[in-house]
Amino acid sequence: MWITMDVEEAQDMNFNIKWKKTPDIDYKEPIEWFIKHSKNKTATAFVLGSFAKKHPEIVKELSKHVEIASHGYFHKLVYTQNFKDWEYELLKSKEILEELTQKEVIGYRSPSWSMPFEKRYYEALAKGGFKYSSSYFPMKNYLYGNEINKKKPFIVSTKYGDIQERPIPKDIIPFSGGFYMRVLPLFLLKHFFKKHKDAVMYIHPYELIDKNLLRYFLKYAHINLDYFLAFFHLGSTRKKIKEIVNG
Repeated sequence: MWITMDVEEAQDMNFNIKWKKTPDIDYKEPIEWFIKHSKNKTATAFVLGSFAKKHPEIVKELSKHVEIASHGYFHKLVYTQNFKDWEYELLKSKEILEELTQKEVIGYRSPSWSMPFEKRYYEALAKGGFKYSSSYFPMKNYLYGNEINKKKPFIVSTKYGDIQERPIPKDIIPFSGGFYMRVLPLFLLKHFFKKHKDAVMYIHPYELIDKNLLRYFLKYAHINLDYFLAFFHLGSTRKKIKEIVNG
């Protein structure tokens, strides 16, 4: 199992959340929890450049324990961006993370798996010094994903070198993180992770806040459908991860 965290702030998410004000969250504690529970496992943190600029000490400490990879600079949906703007922000995030951690950054995950499945994006990654991506979601929904159902890691060859793509796993449905992990019962999650031993687990720092977050975020955001998609059952994430990782 590959345990990954998309290191971003709650207000960065791409759901259509109507924020009243910026959430006041201490990200240090949930990230320390992630470090503790990913020990002796293959683990990677995909960090936003904007988060690293705002919380450099958290990212430095995180880099002592897990691989640091890029999540882009801002959490923008890639398919909404001009290609050159996306490429600039990609390299900017890599530069910031390498300067902070003093380590080479070779991995990338696009915000919300929104990178189009097109050769030019992989060429830009290879040209920029990246070796792999985890940006492919093998199911199409209203916000992200791909209609072509690629479930296993694959190589994209470019004139600048090869990029390995590691898709988010899918069984009957996706299961390994975010909304899917929060909604699915623990017994089914354990079954899927046992069946897919090379599964990619993904989580976010705000999902590890130890509170009733559906209620907690009421003071920060207006209620709509996306509010429930973003915050429903967030309090279950810690328990489920502990059971899956240790079980």
